[in-house]
Amino acid sequence: MQSINKANAVMRDLVAALNLRYAGSSNINFIRQAADAQNWPEAFLSVGGNESEGQPVILLRIKGIQMPAPDVFGNVQYAYSPHSLEVGYELNSAGSPTPIASDLLKAVFESTKTGITLLQKEIAHGTAVTEASLNAASVVSELNDLYWANKGV
Repeated sequence: MQSINKANAVMRDLVAALNLRYAGSSNINFIRQAADAQNWPEAFLSVGGNESEGQPVILLRIKGIQMPAPDVFGNVQYAYSPHSLEVGYELNSAGSPTPIASDLLKAVFESTKTGITLLQKEIAHGTAVTEASLNAASVVSELNDLYWANKGV
């Protein structure tokens, strides 16, 4: 199985869990799956599909970790595992996340269950949550499972 297939399988399971968590919610209630420019899976969590600037949007993206050395042909290699899971959201004018705390907590809670290194990224106020803005954002915190004897993801 290729690294990207593993990432897609994990994202599918994560989206299924989040669909249950957000069912009937008056806040975040829509999940759109996509892929970034390198075909790594993404999920945009929003209110009614509105992903414009200033709206409560959470972007989840799973990416493989590039191996330190290319293969004998000079091609970039990605390990089957581990991966990283980025959680990005826009800040409001007060410097707080635009999604309400309970919506953000649901996404982070389900994301931690994957066992993947979690990278929290805050996107500047006045910037829509997109792949480009997630790429430009710096990591605010990195969370790894403390007791993970057999890393499989």
